[in-house]
Amino acid sequence: MKSTSADINDNTPVLVGCAQYLDNKGIHGLNYLDILSTVSKSAIEDCESKIPLYKHLDTVSVIRFVADTPNRDSATTNLWGYSNMPRSLANSLNITASSEIYTTTGGNSPQLLLNELSNRIRDKQIECALLAGGESLDTFVSKLKAGETVDWGDDPGGEPESIGSTRDGATEFEQKHGIFDPPSVYPLFANGIRRNENKKLEEHLDDVSSLFSKFSKVASLNKYAWFKVFRTPEEIKEVKPENRMVGFPYTKYMNSMIRVNQSAAIIVTSVKKAKELGIPENKWIYMHAGACLNDIWNVTERVDYHSSPAIKECTSAILEKANCSTKDIEYFDIYSCFPSAVQIAMKEIGINPKDKRDLTVTGGLPYFGGPGNAYVLNSMASMIKKLRQNKGKFGMVTANGWYLTKHGAGIFSSTPCLGEWNQVVDSSNLQKKINEISHPEFIERADGKASIETYTIVNSREGPKRGIIIGRLDNGKRFLANTNKDKKLLTKMMEKEMLDTKGKVKFENGKNIFEPV
Repeated sequence: MKSTSADINDNTPVLVGCAQYLDNKGIHGLNYLDILSTVSKSAIEDCESKIPLYKHLDTVSVIRFVADTPNRDSATTNLWGYSNMPRSLANSLNITASSEIYTTTGGNSPQLLLNELSNRIRDKQIECALLAGGESLDTFVSKLKAGETVDWGDDPGGEPESIGSTRDGATEFEQKHGIFDPPSVYPLFANGIRRNENKKLEEHLDDVSSLFSKFSKVASLNKYAWFKVFRTPEEIKEVKPENRMVGFPYTKYMNSMIRVNQSAAIIVTSVKKAKELGIPENKWIYMHAGACLNDIWNVTERVDYHSSPAIKECTSAILEKANCSTKDIEYFDIYSCFPSAVQIAMKEIGINPKDKRDLTVTGGLPYFGGPGNAYVLNSMASMIKKLRQNKGKFGMVTANGWYLTKHGAGIFSSTPCLGEWNQVVDSSNLQKKINEISHPEFIERADGKASIETYTIVNSREGPKRGIIIGRLDNGKRFLANTNKDKKLLTKMMEKEMLDTKGKVKFENGKNIFEPV
């Protein structure tokens, strides 16, 4: 017998509304408040509730903006003057919310937030929540470059609740050596993958450009994408003025596009509230499982640079919670800031590189666009639309913060969750298991004979800028170093195989310097 809403517990959370917004007006685009207000109104309208929903929203939550990274304040910075964006957003929508939430930094934040709000709905602490996020970074940067004053801002008073970890993504020592900007860090995983697979550079580039070409095809057909352009594998891997090398071996077309004006919003209610508001059941999407886990935090202390125990445990846990396997997942949106993030996730989830299923419903962060910490709201909104159109199918969304550090994953479907809803994984034991995994000993001050475990060359528009080396001393201890600022050496390191290359490392002036033999 087919189940109906009468068979579902009243306090089961359900995603009932979603919207996305693309603003490509450049210098004339919307400010941060307006781009969130615009998409939130659309998400509310998408619910098609018979009773006006605005008066029933008791929670307004916002994903942290890039300019507030890393967690400078509990609320938004004075860079533009939004002191409490959740309240500013609520005021713009004529909503009085009892709960105001602003997340901490991380691309995992949307899943973390959805998990938290869903549990609060289950526990009858709240009934109707708005999740909103996005960026107006393109307009912001365009105005600054044109010498215009950015006078955006609002100070409605109060301070929102903060959800998520405030821990910095890297230690001071790591940052000193270049572990800070993601385009300089994810290439370390790229060469780690290549080393593990024993592949030549060209083989690896063929793999990742072919993978990301498929992402760009999806983006080319997505009306909300920043770049509606299909790129061939050759275009993606060829170094040329418009596709310069960024962090070896990644070209610009392999990097997340953060300078965008995009936003997304989702409405989550209890089943009881959805019925009360008269929201049609064909709008309802259920989260069958959600989880968040962290890998060993510091990049220099990871087990290796080609795996992610946290992704493996996280996705295994939600598949078990949802009582399904990867074969039951029809649609994916694998977090795709850089190719290494996708390759490692595929390996840990158990997706064969020859699998015919698309790995994105948006087009991915380099092509659809990467609106900062909020991208996964776009992938969730896209997934909701996809699942509404394909009843009974299941979709998986993954999330990633910092440097393959903080992870989230969710499984969604129009198929109802029956019985007591308890679909957020209690991750405490799993996190303890990950934290206790044996890993190489890292030392800050390194001197002596050594070899390269993985590396990257950071490039500017003028060419190679510096090398970042993660290596091993002869005693097996791991170190982090830079190279000398020698353009010939840096160029050579992009042209010749340098993995496992032997050399010497020396600690001087507070930094390690590696010189290949």
